[in-house]
Formats: sequence, structure tokens, C-alpha cells
Amino acid sequence: MEKLFIIGNGFDIAHDLKTDYLYFKKFVYQQAYGKDELLESLQSLDSIKDYLKNSDNKIYKSELFAEKVMEILSGSDSQEKLRLLYQILLQITDPEMFWSDFEEKLVCFPFMNTSTSYYVTNDSKEDTESRKEFAEKVADKLSQYVHHQLNKLFKQWIKETYEQWESQLSMRKFTSHFPIVKETILTNRNARFLNFNYTRTLEDFYGISSSNIIHIHGDLDDGVLIFGHGEDSIVIPEGADILSRAMYRLSAANKKPVHQQLRKHESLFKNLSSIKEIYFIGFAIRDENGVDAPYFKEIFKQAPNVSIYVDQFDKKYEYTIKKILKAWGAHKAYQLQFIDTNKDEIVGGVI
Repeated sequence: MEKLFIIGNGFDIAHDLKTDYLYFKKFVYQQAYGKDELLESLQSLDSIKDYLKNSDNKIYKSELFAEKVMEILSGSDSQEKLRLLYQILLQITDPEMFWSDFEEKLVCFPFMNTSTSYYVTNDSKEDTESRKEFAEKVADKLSQYVHHQLNKLFKQWIKETYEQWESQLSMRKFTSHFPIVKETILTNRNARFLNFNYTRTLEDFYGISSSNIIHIHGDLDDGVLIFGHGEDSIVIPEGADILSRAMYRLSAANKKPVHQQLRKHESLFKNLSSIKEIYFIGFAIRDENGVDAPYFKEIFKQAPNVSIYVDQFDKKYEYTIKKILKAWGAHKAYQLQFIDTNKDEIVGGVI
């Protein structure tokens, strides 16, 4: 196989799968606060953003003491726990970003502003050993709950989203009603695919053999999904209170095991020297040191002279993409070409 396809979340979104992280935020919100007819009726992303932004502003401003957090976590009210989870997630994501950088933001758990939202005591001057021990207990219980529940909800959301899409697949397959079919994929079904998505769009929609696809972070059939941030080290701000410092454990738990996955799929990466062409479809190349950068450094280490093709959707980021690819070790970074993957045509010419 001389062609390698890198498949990212934009690929699923282009096929009308509701896998934008905004929909995950909507899902978590509905688990915590219940379904709302107005929210359910909204179809556009901008409308959903406006709804959640209005709700978030009220939720974000509410304050919780550590004693209250422990009371919630020790109780049996699952809805109250989910509302606590949602409020915590608001702490790590810029309301204006609407979770678009969700995985990267998971690294910010240790920096929650406990001085305005989560107090160790009702009287901050009471810095006794018993209070410190209590804060540690709160942090441990909170980090365990958030890590477990966040992973559980993420898996549930992906599963339900894909099942809903899949149930409509037979009615949409290769018809004028389906928003997109990528000819580049259809004509290269025997290529090798490194899939960063958890869904089986390649298998179920394009009929590509599972033996040609590596779901690098797991898929729905495996039942094991990997997501999280990619920071190797975190510097805790000076003066951070004990609850903030203890939340470092939660951030560490949410670190994506990229190097572990590299070892697991070592044979795949070692066998890439025969690759002549690499295609990026639905994968945003925006950060040289991003979560998944180690994968690409290894790919270009094995095949530094590959010709590179990037979906034309990202053409406006040409400068950034070329610069990053060069930093990752791609010798032909500056010669990359943009491709209309719907028609399988190079922008400005035909393959």
C-alpha cells in the first residue's frame, strides 16, 4: 500500500454526523438539566451556541463551597452530580470557544479558579491541618467522579450519535439527499487508513475493510475510547490553593496515552517507509505541539519524502499547515497540494 489517509473529526462532520464537541456539550447539559423543547428544536450550531451561552452565564456565576461539593458527591442525587460536572467543565472552557478546543482544555483542570468558585473553607484564613485533609478528600472524590463520569458520558454520546446516523444510512447512501460522498475515498478503498475517529463511517458507509483501518484511539466495537489532552507537564501557579493543586491528579488521568499507542501500533508505523502519498481529510493541522503531534513526527520519520495532499477545506490555513508539517519532519511540506476530495481533483488540476 503506497497511500496513507489520515481521517479526523471533520470527515464525520462532513457526512452529517453530529460529532462537533458542541453537541457533546449539549448532551452533557441535557443529562444534567433535562431536555428542553426549545433546545431540541434548534438545528443550527449558532442557535445551539446562543441557547447554551445564555444558560452557561447563569450556571457559571453560581458558587459552591467544598463542603457543598462533598455533600453532592456523597449523596444519591445523580442529577445534582451531573450539574456539578457541567459546572466544572464550564470552568475549563472559554464560553466563547464553546468547547471547540475541548480536548486541549482538559489540561486546565488544575487551574480552576477556586477563589471564586470552589472554596476550601467558608473562612479562607482557617488553614488548619484538618481543613487541608478535608480539601484533599474533596479533591480526590471530585477528580474520581469527574474522570469516571466524563468518560462514561463521552462513550454514551458517541454511541448514540452514531447509532442515530447509522439508522438513516440506508436511506441516504449515495443519494442526492446525502450531503457529501468523497470520491477520493471511493477510489482508494485499498489504501491504509489511520482513523482518529471513534465511529465506523469508513467501514459502514464506504465498505472499507477493517484490516486496512487503524482506529488509533479506539472505536465503538472495541468499547474502549481514548480522549484527552496532550501536555507532558503542567506548572501549577504559585499561590494555588490546595483544592486546585489536588485537581492535578484529574488532569493527569485525562492525559491521552499517545506514546503508549505508538508502542501498541509500532509495527504499523515501522512499515510506513513504503508510503508515497499521505492524505489529510477532516484533520485540522493547527498546533505543532498538539495532542497528536507525536504520531505525525513518527510517520514523517519513517516516510519523510511522501507527497502530501490536504483537503481543500483547509486551504485558508496553508501557511500554518506547511510550517507545522515541516516541523514534524515532512521534507515535501512546502510542496503539498490541496485536493477537492469530493471530486478527487487537485485544486487547479486533475490527479
